[in-house]
Amino acid sequence: MNTPFESRTLVNGGMLKQFVGQTVSIMVRVESVAGSTLLANSTDNHKLRISLPSDLGAPEGSWVEVIGVPNTGDVIRGKEVIEFGGEKIDFDTDSYNAMTQLLNNVKQFYRYG
Repeated sequence: MNTPFESRTLVNGGMLKQFVGQTVSIMVRVESVAGSTLLANSTDNHKLRISLPSDLGAPEGSWVEVIGVPNTGDVIRGKEVIEFGGEKIDFDTDSYNAMTQLLNNVKQFYRYG
């Protein structure tokens, strides 16, 4: 039996305030991990504090996708964290930020393809 993905919105750090209490997906760069708390920077350079659902083995400087629920504009309760192979990833933050703007400002286009 296939379990469908939970509906979520792709965002960057500047958009989090608009989605408090809703499930989001955000790409962040790891600054540090202390116990169950991840300190990270979003693709648009917002500093975020993320409570982790489990241990995270990603080194400082690596990119991870966090799926979770923002409590405020800079705090996220993480449900899942997806690691992307360490700090050697050349992640295009400008394109990611443009994509999040497009998907959230032209919803009919995204909904109907």
